[in-house]
Amino acid sequence: MKSLFLILVMVLVAGFGYGVQPLRKPFIQIRVDGKPAKSGEVLTVKPGQKLMIQVEMEGGRRDYCKFPDIYADIAGTAQILSRGENGITYQLNGEKADWKMIKEENQFSSDEFLQIKSNPNQLSAEITVSNNKFSQTYLKSTFKTTWQFTKNGQITKEENIAEETIYFKVAGESDIWFSTQNIQSKGIKNELVQEKLKAVQLVCDSIEKSFYRLNFVAVQQSIRNLQNAVNTLKSTIDEVTTSNPSYKTKVIFIGLPSDNPYKDLGAFTSIKSSWEALNLLVNDQKAQLGKLSADPTKDNKDEIIKIINRFADWQKAVQENTFKVLGRYIPELTTELILMPENISKINDEKAIVDYQQVINSLNTFLDQRIQQVPEETQKINSTQARLQAVRLFDGMLRSYISSIYWAEWKDTRE
Repeated sequence: MKSLFLILVMVLVAGFGYGVQPLRKPFIQIRVDGKPAKSGEVLTVKPGQKLMIQVEMEGGRRDYCKFPDIYADIAGTAQILSRGENGITYQLNGEKADWKMIKEENQFSSDEFLQIKSNPNQLSAEITVSNNKFSQTYLKSTFKTTWQFTKNGQITKEENIAEETIYFKVAGESDIWFSTQNIQSKGIKNELVQEKLKAVQLVCDSIEKSFYRLNFVAVQQSIRNLQNAVNTLKSTIDEVTTSNPSYKTKVIFIGLPSDNPYKDLGAFTSIKSSWEALNLLVNDQKAQLGKLSADPTKDNKDEIIKIINRFADWQKAVQENTFKVLGRYIPELTTELILMPENISKINDEKAIVDYQQVINSLNTFLDQRIQQVPEETQKINSTQARLQAVRLFDGMLRSYISSIYWAEWKDTRE
């Protein structure tokens, strides 16, 4: 019994003493001003601050070379001739073999808020925080080491690759690190998450543009694309959090991509009324202008100014966003076609007529154009208003979907 116990103890000692542990996954040790920083860590900085960064690859083949007693399958059977962080030489069964690191490369990267000044192999760098206003930035280290194994004149190579990111938050600034028309994110900035956030906003933009083109088939397809993009965003956040449990971010959806089209429905009601009034106005003005004689009397000049002033009043009464809304759905209805030419509106401002006959001719030409065009414009406005009613259906679909996303917040911006 005692002999059996001794045998078990010897097996356990041998097991713990020699290469029973798998190599650690390659990782990068980052030091900021000499202090270790964990991947995913958020460091507080000030605008204009300078920091010294040093990186070193650990784990992988380096573990094998530095700690053969723990990680190498040759421990206990081979004669270790030399070992260190950059290689190991040993002799096994009369044959000599060695691992040697022949190359190490690192690449620092960031956004526009960090200036990176590094040495040729980029194992260290001086970074300078931007003085521009921002809340968060990051520094990514992408490291690769190349190892060569030689035995009996045979050479093989192996690459170890690792990537780590640390984040910098400006003291006193908001923790909102991503912000667009329809989406925000608070917390820790992450490139992969940022890429998916941008993809969500691009789909929202596509939905809004399809509304403006009255292309509701495209709207329906884009809503499906939005669901896919949001699902991908959630999966990416989960993956980043799994690899870095300290990672935290909060996604906030803002309004809906149908907000502006929905508001435009009300605007078209007002626009329709304006054009109905315009149709009566230009015909009445044409009749009034036809009653004037060719004699440039003061009364005739005053009457022309009144005619011009009535059109100017119509222009002022039109809602401020009218031409912006029309430009979205009926781009051919430009202000150049609808508003009074500058040479005529100038008369209204100055209340003076120099060349009476020229003014009559210019005003007649303008009114003739408007009398011909207004009915066509009204028809387009009415048709667009009728087709735009479909926005209500898709707006309801979007509202139902966005409000159901349980893992994110939604801010309804609708008044």
